[in-house]
Order: sequence, then structure tokens, then C-alpha cells
Amino acid sequence: MHDSADQGAPVPPTDRSAGAGVFPGERSTTAHAFATRLADFAPELPEPVWKSLFLQTSGHILAGQAVLQGADSMGHDLSTVDADHYSDLPSAEVLTQIRSQAPDSPELRFAHLLSFVRDINADTLAIAAGAMRYLGSFAVPIDPEGGDTFDIADLSAHLLEDGLLFPSLEDTGQYTIPPVMRAILRRLYDDRDRHSESRSRRALGGSAAEWLKAPASYHSEGFDEALLQVAEAGEWSALTDLWANRGHALMVDHFDATLEAFSKVPEAQTQNSAVLAEAKGDCLQAGEARRRLRVSDALTVLGQVDFEHSAVPTLDSQLERIKDGDFTVDDILIMAIASMRRQKVLGQSDQGLQVARTAQELINDSRHFQSASSRLCEARFHLEYGITTMFVGDLTGSVQLLRRSIIITELASASSPYLLLPAHAYSALAYAMLGNGPSSDAHLRHFDELREQTRFNNPHTLTAYSLARMIRAMDGLDLDAASRYSARLTDPSLGHHSWLGVVQYRSLLGILRSDVGIEGKRLEQIIDTNRSSLPADGLLLHSLQLMLVSLHLAQGQTHLAQNVLLDAETESPYIILARAQLHLTIGEHGTAAHLANRVLSQKSLDLHARASARAIQAASLLGKGELAESDSAFVDALEYCRIAASLIPVALVPKSLRDQLIARSSSAAEWDLIAPVFASESNATDGAIGGPGDRGAGERLRQRLLDLGETLRIRAGHTLLSPSQRQLLALLDTQSSVSAIAAELSLVEGTVKNKLSNLYARLGVRNRRDALARGYEYGYLPTER
Repeated sequence: MHDSADQGAPVPPTDRSAGAGVFPGERSTTAHAFATRLADFAPELPEPVWKSLFLQTSGHILAGQAVLQGADSMGHDLSTVDADHYSDLPSAEVLTQIRSQAPDSPELRFAHLLSFVRDINADTLAIAAGAMRYLGSFAVPIDPEGGDTFDIADLSAHLLEDGLLFPSLEDTGQYTIPPVMRAILRRLYDDRDRHSESRSRRALGGSAAEWLKAPASYHSEGFDEALLQVAEAGEWSALTDLWANRGHALMVDHFDATLEAFSKVPEAQTQNSAVLAEAKGDCLQAGEARRRLRVSDALTVLGQVDFEHSAVPTLDSQLERIKDGDFTVDDILIMAIASMRRQKVLGQSDQGLQVARTAQELINDSRHFQSASSRLCEARFHLEYGITTMFVGDLTGSVQLLRRSIIITELASASSPYLLLPAHAYSALAYAMLGNGPSSDAHLRHFDELREQTRFNNPHTLTAYSLARMIRAMDGLDLDAASRYSARLTDPSLGHHSWLGVVQYRSLLGILRSDVGIEGKRLEQIIDTNRSSLPADGLLLHSLQLMLVSLHLAQGQTHLAQNVLLDAETESPYIILARAQLHLTIGEHGTAAHLANRVLSQKSLDLHARASARAIQAASLLGKGELAESDSAFVDALEYCRIAASLIPVALVPKSLRDQLIARSSSAAEWDLIAPVFASESNATDGAIGGPGDRGAGERLRQRLLDLGETLRIRAGHTLLSPSQRQLLALLDTQSSVSAIAAELSLVEGTVKNKLSNLYARLGVRNRRDALARGYEYGYLPTER
């Protein structure tokens, strides 16, 4: 901006008489001539003050007179007034004189419009020129070549010549208007209703709105000014379109201007536009964070903001207005996004899914809408829909929705890396949880590339990314790397199942490190707390139950593992796998092999589950002594592990059986083929696995599995009791006689005696005392009362 104290550039030599220039009246070319001409108004004014006034008026006599007379009428000695306040002093009487002498010329109209522009550059000069057509009729300088109606270069040259515009001394391509001249030019048409300040601002806003429609404008130096002009003029439809097509990327790329512009949106507009309601609410939230953090860097601020979209109405509350046609498709998508986020925070993602389906039904009913959605809003909707779908356990559906979001974003002309980042992070997590390591790795690479470009730092996205990295590190048994990523994850609330995966995979890490700790108790609490909001037959619940069974088996708590499975009567492949694990650890190899076969017979089975079933099958066949069949099954298991890029299926086999399987599979070529899939993040550590061409990588991978500790403890000879047998054993512990047990069960004593005989045989004992001792040993009876 123009600085009266420092501006030392001489005024262009245009000493002239009245009427010779753009601005009315005479103009002096030196500060001395300026002071001499106006000495009658302030005969004792110091020279530095004259110089400052000269610079702020560009030597225009009427402008100087206006300041001097205004100061006098207010009782001020100009020498005591700060130069920054000269623009507040112009006399109303002299302003009237200036208006009466001002020619109705394109140059002066142009200067008048520029006085409302804070940052004057080539872009904003074009915007001001475009606004001139809104200001009425006057002689227009027609380009002889038949090009633009207004020759901006010619208009600008006249303003520069007359001292109404100055090149900035600090920034090339920038211009300033001397402060006093800016104040006078703004009020130049105050007495002409057609050219009032409000009309001029509307003209600038309309021109800026048109200019912003060009894709190239987004990265132009005039964008911020155009955005503010649109807001000043109340061009709310232009702001709506801009947010719908750019979204939160506006904050990243044009932080200050975006926050200022959208904070001007009136409440009445937000009630009729969910897009504007989100934009204003999120900008106010970011502005509050900026004040709290006392920093101005956009990414630093935005990294600390979890946008609540609290100003956006819920979709359900606006159904009647939607049917009446009061909202656009973009509004519906924004309302659906906000509603899904709220339900996710409440731990009710299943209701969030219903919101998404309702939104799709409304949008598909084209009778209510005249235009389609923006690509950005559509991509954001599918992103939030995909995340919500993940949180209810439908990982396959989630990756499909996330893929759609990525495709739509990449096809958009205004592709946003800030939308692609969460889409890649959540896709990587979903694929990692599905056991599709290669696809997860591809999305992680895309995320890393984009993050390096953008310095993006959103907490939820980074949680998804870190969890995906943790899973992939465990897939390769790189437990140190997995621990590092685990340390980056915060503990989720028990009543909020958005990040159940954190506890689930920390439990797996504990199993692999033979350091389960309290993870089993935490996982059990989380399942119990969220059971009502988790789909009864969904993947998420069953995968959590499978992990809980594995945790119990890792601690040798067979009875607790059985308790989990008694509550999970389902044909889900994950529950059948859990049963197979249980029977494998107690030495019932035939039953374990049978259950593994049942899993393998299912058609819709992910690679990770198929590899796990094949590994259990190989271990069970080995336990039965069917060595050739076991070797064949283990080769298949390793192949599935290679395709899924995960060693976890083999790792979750009891160590004694696992080591025998590995020892029998000693073909170097076979392991060398598998090894590159499990290349470590860093090759600097001992035992690290390199990529293709790393000689000896297969043997190091094989040794990594051999070095792995016990994961699931073998409890050979442990007997599993049916629910009725467990009830009978509990009564045997608390009741004094057979008759009392019979009364409790409403059975005759003979029937009770037969059941007791079967129980004793099942436990391998002959009497009540030994049965109770075995019950305590196996954990069927409580050790504390």
C-alpha cells in the first residue's frame, strides 16, 4: 500500500492547468510549488507536512485544499495530525466542488472503481475494467482492432500520468493509489444515485464473480481480492459455487481471504443454502483456531481443526423443504456429509449409512432439481459414505465408495489433493484390514507423494494412515516398525467405535510380540460397549471376536475363548476360523481341519482369511501325521500369504507346529519367491528383507518366522464343555446334593446322575472332587467368589 512517510518517487512532470488531466483542477509537479499554491490555507505549515500532503494527493490542488479546509473546520492543526489520517479530513464543501468539475469520463470511472480495490494488479485492473459496463453510459474508447471494449493499458496509462495510480516500490506488477486520492475518488459520485458506493461495489462484485469462473483465476494473484469483492457485493451465488467446487482447499490456498469473505455471509443466506452454512461455519471455526493458536500458517491451523459442520442442518430436518425444491443437489450432499459425521461421533455409523441412502434416493428423484451436483461435493459425499461404511465393518463396500471418490476427484478440473489424501489413507486402511496388502501399499504410496507436496496434517486422516502402516508392518512381521506406528495412535473412547481398529490391531501386535498385557480386557470392554450399535452379522463384530479369541488363546485361556464363541453362533468365516484356532490349540486336529475346510468352501472369502484357513489346515494335518497333505497345504498357505502380502496367517499358528511346517518347507527358491513381497521399510537393520534381487532374502524371511515367539499357546488335553455341561459343573460346585441340582434344573435325579456321568467322562475323571479340580484347572469355575 501507499505509505505517505516513505513514498519518495517524484510525481510525473505534468504541470498543467485545470481540465488538462483526468482529475479536475490544477496539479503541481513539486512539493514546493504545491505548498506555494496552497499557502493561503496554511501559511505556517512545516515543510515535512507539505511534502507528506503532496505525496498523498499527488500534487492535486483541489485534493490538498480539501484536506487543509477539512482540518481547519474540525479545529485541527495539520502539523499535529498523523499522516495516516489525512484521508479522513477532506472538506465536504471542496468535495462538492470536485464533483461539479469532474468529467464523466472512462478514466475517472475507472479510477473510482479502483479506489475500492485493496490490491491493485493486472488481474484486478481487468476486474475493475469489467465492472465499468455496470455504471451507465458514457463515451467508450473503442479498440480499433475490435478487441476489448476497454483498453485497460490505455486507461491505466492515463491514471499513472495523472498521479492517480503509482507503481508499487515493493512489489513488481502492483499499484497503489495515494491515500487521500483514494478517499476522494471513493466519494466522487456520492451525489449521483446511479453511481453510489453500493452500486460501485456491486459492479465490482459482479465483474469479480465473472472473472472467478475462469479456472486459471484460482492461482492468479488477483484471486484474493476478487473473492473479497464478491463478498462485499453480496454475490452469494458466486460464493456458493466457489465453495461447492473448491471446498476446504480454499482455506489452504487462500486462507485469510477465504475466512474474511465467507464470514460476511448473512444468517438468512445460510438458512437457505447448506453449502454456505458449511462454508461460514467452518471458516468461523478456523478463524477461532487461528486466534487461539496465534499463528497465521493455514496448514498449521487447519491441522488442529476438526470441522464439526455444526451450522449445517441435518438432512432429516429438511426433507419437506427439499421436496419443495428449496435446496440444490449440493445442499443435500453437504447435509448428508454433516449428518454422517455427527452419527459417527455418536458411535452410530449405522444410522449414518441410512442418511447416505436417503440422500441418494432424494438425488435420484430428479423432479426436485434443475442442476447436477458439483464434482467436489459428489466426491466428498462418497468419501464420507465410504468412511462410514468402513466403520460399520463393510470393508468391501467401503473401498468401492472410496475408489469412486478418488476417480471423481481426479476427473474434476479442480482436483483437490486435500480430498485425495483422506481417500487414499482410508482406502489403504480398508485394504490392509481386508488382507489385500498390495492394494493397501499402492494407496500408501499415493498418500506419501501427496503429503510431501501439501504438508497435509489432518488428525483423523493421519490416524487412518498410521493404522494402515501399522497393519502392513505387522503383515511383514516388522514388529519394531509396527510399534512405532502404534505409538502415534491415540486410545479411542470405549463408547466410540470409529477407531475400534486401533484396539483390534494393537491386540494383534501384543500377540505377535508375546506381550498381550491388558489388550484383551480393553477389547472385550469395547465389544460389550458397542455391541448394540454394531451390525449383528457384520464383518466388524466378527473380526473383533476373532481377535478376542486369539488374545485368550495367546494367554492359554481356552475357557474364555470358548465363552466368546458361545456368544457368536454364526456361520461367519471369521467365527469358524476362531473355532478352528481353538480346536487346534487343544489338540483336536481333526475338528480343526474340518472347520478350516468349511471356511475354504465359502465363495466370498478374502485372501487373508483363505490364507489363515489354509495355514490352520496345514498345521492340523501335521498334527494328525498326514505329512504329504500338510506340506501341500502349507505351500498353498504361503502362496496366499504372498498374494495377500501378509505373514500373519502363518504367524498365528502355535509355535511348535509352525516351526515344524517351516522346517519341512526348506526350498530356498520357494522362499526367495515370497521374500520380495515383505521388503522392510528400512534395510538398515539386521535381518531386513530387501526387494527383488536381494540374495538370501528368502532365508532371512524364513528365519524371521522361526525367531517369532509363541502366539497361540497349545493346551493339549484340554476338554471343551457344552453350555449345559458347564452349567452342571457350576451347580456341582455350589449345590450340596444331586437332589438339589435336580430341583434347580427341574429334572429327575436319575437324569441328573446320567448327565454327571457324561460330564465326568468328558473331563476324564471319576468323581465329584476330581471334576471340580479339573473345572478350576480349565478355568470353567471362578477362582474368587
